[in-house]
Amino acid sequence: MKRRNASGRGPGFRNGALILLGILVILSVGCESVFGPDAAEDTDDDETEIARIIITNNYDSDLDIYMDGEFQFTVLDEDSKKIRDVELNEHELEAKKTGTSTVVDSETIDVTAYQDYTWEITDPPDIQILNSYGIPLKIYLDGEYLFSMVDEETRWIMDLTFTRHFLKATKVSDGKEVASTTINVEENTNYSWTIQ
Repeated sequence: MKRRNASGRGPGFRNGALILLGILVILSVGCESVFGPDAAEDTDDDETEIARIIITNNYDSDLDIYMDGEFQFTVLDEDSKKIRDVELNEHELEAKKTGTSTVVDSETIDVTAYQDYTWEITDPPDIQILNSYGIPLKIYLDGEYLFSMVDEETRWIMDLTFTRHFLKATKVSDGKEVASTTINVEENTNYSWTIQ
């Protein structure tokens, strides 16, 4: 009586396993090691090193980004984008309101090494005004009336553009000018004017 193989694995199974093992060996010969790149490879090649400028837009508006006068991309509000492969040099960056020539911020970045540099564009510049003149005043910006202030009141003029702004204060009672100033808004920071 012939005995049956209890495992059900006859010579056909062994042959199939050997063929499968052979195919795996042949395929693995041309493949990179599962343990990483070949040790002989040079991973410190200078040509692969790059500098990048990472720009974050927190300006509350979409912005067009320029580097050295050349348009790079549009970055949406509360988003970040990267200028890649930046040359080692000093670079002038500008952010303009999308589709306009209105500059809302600028920055100079001296790229001296192959690394990441960052530029965050924050909310627009503001002017804080304090009325210490002793009487209620009317405030004008570039010839347009903005608001009135009582004595010792502080108010803000928000979201100014980068340019020279002329401020004037007049008496509420008779409209006579009591003070004026020109503020050159050239940085993304807050400015102040105290009327005395």
